[in-house]
Amino acid sequence: MKKNKITYYLSLIAMVTLFSCNNDDNPSVDSNNTFLPVSFKVGFSGQTLTADEAQAVISNGEISINAIKGTNNESFSFAIAGNSVGTYPTNESVILYSTGVNQQIYSSINPADALTNTGQIKITSINTVNKRISGSFDYTGYYRDGLITYTKEFTNGTFKNIPYTIGIQ
Repeated sequence: MKKNKITYYLSLIAMVTLFSCNNDDNPSVDSNNTFLPVSFKVGFSGQTLTADEAQAVISNGEISINAIKGTNNESFSFAIAGNSVGTYPTNESVILYSTGVNQQIYSSINPADALTNTGQIKITSINTVNKRISGSFDYTGYYRDGLITYTKEFTNGTFKNIPYTIGIQ
């Protein structure tokens, strides 16, 4: 179980690093020039975060989703332990929220008990023709600063028509 979580974290770090590069492609238009509106939204701390960009990779039986907002690179990263439509508990998958570059990271892993389920990710659609993925999520995020653990509730999270690529299989 620990090895899987480490693998997820490493995958997320790699995806965040790759995702922070600028890409001139427009993810809202598929290869057939059909407009598919892309959105990634989540509520927390009395506000709604709407990402500027989002993308996903399906690789080795897992789904990675990354979304970023603003010049400070506020971001969400998911490592989902599966690659099909369904519900995935966050004690088997990982969600990370970063408040920005070199800032706090709120993880779906409870530092007091890593086996506790703190939320869920629902994949509701994988459009294999246009390579788009949609779903919803909610979770309790944990940020640890020394001996103090802070929590943040992430609610009503949705992602729609996130473009994906197929990674190494």
